[in-house]
Amino acid sequence: MGISGVYSEVSSWLAKDRNAQMDLLIDRRDHIINLCEAKFTKQPFSITKAYKTELQRKQFIFTAETQTRKTVLPILVSTYKLHQNEHSLGYIHQNVTMDDLFEDT
Repeated sequence: MGISGVYSEVSSWLAKDRNAQMDLLIDRRDHIINLCEAKFTKQPFSITKAYKTELQRKQFIFTAETQTRKTVLPILVSTYKLHQNEHSLGYIHQNVTMDDLFEDT
């Protein structure tokens, strides 16, 4: 994700009363929070209009409940590359795949 030199704290987030959760939060010292949604599929994942609306709802609830002033960026962690379409373009900041996670260093 290009943040190896940036101090960050990792956690998850849950708002039970509003039925919203994020699989992984990366709260970075450079005033950015990555909201990571994980999807494990047998083929490239495609974001539908309804799913984008749901992700935006979760992002709104997170921002409202935490009252963060940081930039909040949606990240998709997926088995395969994200299938780009009108719902993902301009919304999903970055796609991290299984290959990225298990890359040789």
